[in-house]
Amino acid sequence: MIGVSISGLAALTQSLTLGSRVREAAQRAVEHQAEELADAIREAAPEDSGDLRDSVRTEAGEEPLTVMVLAGGTPETTKTSEAGSFDVAVMTEYGTSKTEPQPFFYPTVEARRDKMKANIDAAINREITGD
Repeated sequence: MIGVSISGLAALTQSLTLGSRVREAAQRAVEHQAEELADAIREAAPEDSGDLRDSVRTEAGEEPLTVMVLAGGTPETTKTSEAGSFDVAVMTEYGTSKTEPQPFFYPTVEARRDKMKANIDAAINREITGD
C-alpha cells in the first residue's frame, strides 16, 4: 500500500478562520468595555433628576470595531432658556456663566482609558493564543 499523510490542515483551517475570530473577539471586547465605561459614567453623573444618568448609553459606531458612549442628546436632557436650547450633559460637564462645572464624563473616560485598552488587547491575545 502506498499512502501519504497530510498534516497541518487543521492548523491551516485555524489560521484561515483566525482573522474573523479575532475580529469577533475584538468586537465583543470593545462592546464590553463600552458598557463598563457607560456604567462608570452613570455612577459619576450628578443625581439631580436622574435624566442625565439615564441618558448615558452605548451605540454602534459607523466604523467596524467602534462603539460610542454618549451622554445627553435626549429629549429629557435638552432644555430651553431665554438664550436658546442647551443640553444638560454639556452644561453639567463644562458649567455655564451661572453654574460651576461638574465633570463626570471625560474624567471617567480618562481614568479608565488605559485599563480599557489593556482589556481589549488581552481579549484579542487570548483569541490568538487560544488561552
